[in-house]
Amino acid sequence: MRRKITRIVAVAALMMLAASMDVRSTKAHSQISSFGSTCVSYVPQSWGEYKGGSYQTGLAFQDGKGTLRFVTNMPCDGTPLPVLEIRRSSPNNN
Repeated sequence: MRRKITRIVAVAALMMLAASMDVRSTKAHSQISSFGSTCVSYVPQSWGEYKGGSYQTGLAFQDGKGTLRFVTNMPCDGTPLPVLEIRRSSPNNN
């Protein structure tokens, strides 16, 4: 009987100790912070119409001549460099 009471007192003491600890919240906080500025990237109008995008290929643009440009890295306050450009005709007209 004495062992049982000792266990109950020990468990109660541990519970009180755990309740008194400063436990941080497990709620996830937003990782998006707004400090009054937004990242803006500029795409030249000569690149044409936005055709779509995906995680693998990036963003695609097609101009009036049929040239496709794919962009994967968009710099803030700048013009991105295409990682792939597909043209309708070859540079050499042989």
